[in-house]
Formats: sequence, C-alpha cells, structure tokens
Amino acid sequence: MNLKNKVILITGAGSGLGKALALVAGQAGAKVICAGRRKDKIQQIAEEVTQAGGVGLAVEMDVTDLKSVEKGLKQAEKMGPIEILFNNAGIITGLKAVQDLPIEEWDKIMATNVRGPYLLIRAILPGMIQRGFGRIVNISAPIKHLPKASAYCASKCALDSLTKAVGYELKGVDIIINAVEPPFLDTEMHTGGKKPEEVVAQVMELATLEAGSQCGRIVKIA
Repeated sequence: MNLKNKVILITGAGSGLGKALALVAGQAGAKVICAGRRKDKIQQIAEEVTQAGGVGLAVEMDVTDLKSVEKGLKQAEKMGPIEILFNNAGIITGLKAVQDLPIEEWDKIMATNVRGPYLLIRAILPGMIQRGFGRIVNISAPIKHLPKASAYCASKCALDSLTKAVGYELKGVDIIINAVEPPFLDTEMHTGGKKPEEVVAQVMELATLEAGSQCGRIVKIA
C-alpha cells in the first residue's frame, strides 16, 4: 500500500517507537498527526515529519481523558479523515509486588494502556466503517507474566483481547486491526534492547496490509 497522502494518527509520537513510526510515515509522504501530552516533543516530531517529505501536525492529547481525546481528534480533522491509527501510547511503571502496588498506579497503567486505545478506536472506527477503509495497529508487548509488573502485564493482555474482539467485529469490511509485540526497545521508558528504528519497518507493515489480510492477530517481532 502506498502511504503517500494517507492520514495517520500516532499516539505517544513524541519519542521511541512512536517517533520512529512518524518519521518513516513522513518519508513515505503521509500526513501524520503526532499526538502526545508533551507539546514541545510532538511539535518537534511534526516538524521533522514535514522536513522528511510528509505533512506533520502536532496534537496535544491525553489518551486517558475522553475530553482530551475528543478535542485532539477535532484538531486532527484539519488533516482529513483518519485512515491509519497507531495506538502506541503506553507506560510501564509500578514495578512492585501486587500487594505493594497502589490502586492509583494500577488505574493509571490500565487507563493509558487499555482505556486509551479503546477511546481512540471507539471514536475513529465509525468513520472508517462509513468510508470502507481503515488500518489499526495496537502496540502490545511480549511480556505477559512478568513478576512485579502485574498491572503492565494485565494491561497488555487486555489490549490483545480487545484487538481480537474488534477483529471479529470487522469481518467482511476492509478495516484491519492487529496488535504487534515488538521486542524490548531502548526508549525513554525502558533502557536496553533494540533501537525502535530496527523494528519500525515490521510494525509499519501491519498498517499497509492489503484488503482481505488476516485481522485480529497478535504479531510477534523477534
């Protein structure tokens, strides 16, 4: 699929894999909505997207907050209808035994890693269905049973289940949703592992699948 002039929304676009995806999409001539909470970061990436050959737009958005999502999507409409969505925003905090994990920390992780993707999918999917086209890529994780990371693991299991359930709902239309499990990446959130640039092409492939491709998968990247 040619990404030129495709309207792409990437959450958590200010750093890490989100940044790498935005720049690759920009190089392909896409219109990239760089969403995130840090205005300076997403503005910088949006400018780099434009310099790379695409069109970048920075949109402040807290994916956990419905009003923030709605406000951000209204700004994003300047680019046109969203055709490709990367639910990339995520956090890994609260690395404690479950009995020591504050409820507030659990809620924060679940809100970012599960509620956020749900709010974006819920808001954007009707337009995709109406237009008869859409690609959604949820960024999951390979760890699902790591000690002292119960909230993070539970959130990614929930995201996988959300992906599969929505995939079943989309049978028969040219809207494809999948989740991807990249390896540990060297980012602001987690040091060590592969560079986001090493896996970005494989992640991007899920946004460029042809009609009729398998939907609702959890795709592991080695």
